[in-house]
Amino acid sequence: MKSKFIKLTMCAAFLSLLSAVNAQETSVSTKSDAQSGTKAAPSALNTELKPAPEKAEAKTSANSGNSGGTVGGNFKFYLYDKSEGVTNGSASSERALTGMTSFYMFINKDLSENVSLEIDPEISVSGGATPKLGAAFPSPSTSPTLSLGLLKAQITVKLPESVELTAGSLRTLFTEDYGNMLWYEDEFFGNYAVCGGYYGTLDDTGIELYKNFELGPVSLPSYLYILGGGMNMLVSNTNSRGFLAHITPEIGPFKFMGSYFSTMDVSGNNPINRYSAGVAFNYDAFMFRSEYMGGTWNNVKMYANTDINDATQVTRNLTPHSYYMKAGYKILPWVRFLMVYAHYDQDFSSLPKSAAVIGGGATAAANKQSFAYETYTELSPILNFYVTPDSIIYLQVINVENSSISLLPSAAYSTAELNYNRLVVGWRTTF
Repeated sequence: MKSKFIKLTMCAAFLSLLSAVNAQETSVSTKSDAQSGTKAAPSALNTELKPAPEKAEAKTSANSGNSGGTVGGNFKFYLYDKSEGVTNGSASSERALTGMTSFYMFINKDLSENVSLEIDPEISVSGGATPKLGAAFPSPSTSPTLSLGLLKAQITVKLPESVELTAGSLRTLFTEDYGNMLWYEDEFFGNYAVCGGYYGTLDDTGIELYKNFELGPVSLPSYLYILGGGMNMLVSNTNSRGFLAHITPEIGPFKFMGSYFSTMDVSGNNPINRYSAGVAFNYDAFMFRSEYMGGTWNNVKMYANTDINDATQVTRNLTPHSYYMKAGYKILPWVRFLMVYAHYDQDFSSLPKSAAVIGGGATAAANKQSFAYETYTELSPILNFYVTPDSIIYLQVINVENSSISLLPSAAYSTAELNYNRLVVGWRTTF
């Protein structure tokens, strides 16, 4: 108790110091933006419905030394990260961590008046500290994994009639929270309901067509995608193309989101359909945003039981779905309180292995898959402290209830449970 009290006291002292510094710098930075003639970095409240990469575009040519290009980035690290809870009935905890999470670059180049290039590489670090379902709490790795990824790589061409064509490796707008990177400003660690591969994300190679229609008081940005169909930003390993339509009608402070995606599996015989719908509302210091994501993977074969000598398979339609709700209020110009609720029902744990593993002893038993049903619920209160409009300190508490049940028609049911609390103090800066 004494140790926790000391930590809380130090945290309070730090935030008090931050408020004093911020109060002094706010007026200075505002004057500097006005005097230099540059576009002032918009506040979080005003950019809630805009893509995060546009911040890089707001930088002037003075930063890049080239009137046709800009370079920006996003740096993210944590000052404190600790989890404790119960896994399969046993209390667990892990050491408190400090470390780097990721570094992104936003590289934009105007090749001509109507053609532009954007490449956003990503360097990420994994310390292996996130609790996993069905396992003891991890011991954070002393040798973290460093990996290179890609947020997007695309060329945009302005066409007649205010149409824009974008081609390359695309971070599609299947959901606004993920596609437009809105969660970056809200949460230090994004929730799985949005960031999970079967829920809010849809990265792919292909073409995007964009046009904004004005219908009286309603603005109707519309997107049509012709995609590789493999739902992979690097390579789509399928003969079937994918088609995605996304619209975001806006009227007053309201914004509505809707998407529908259709493709075929690798065999080209079984359809995969995904959809999302949502609403966002911004007014003064208050914001609200929510999206629902679902889909159907048709005719997926899975093993009927755990007997490694039985190759019997069954066919199912898998229907994972998820949703999130976020509500935030800016208490002070430099402090926002945000509450996030997220939930998913995962209708399967992974796709099945080939029937060839049957009869292979212990290895085959470990590899053999049967269908499972997993649920995940997260409740996360967050405080955002704006050192500047683009440099945010996060105090985030994550409460997770995660459970699964394996549905084995010819064997006993198998269950796993994970409940934990995670406290994170992180810092993200976009430049």
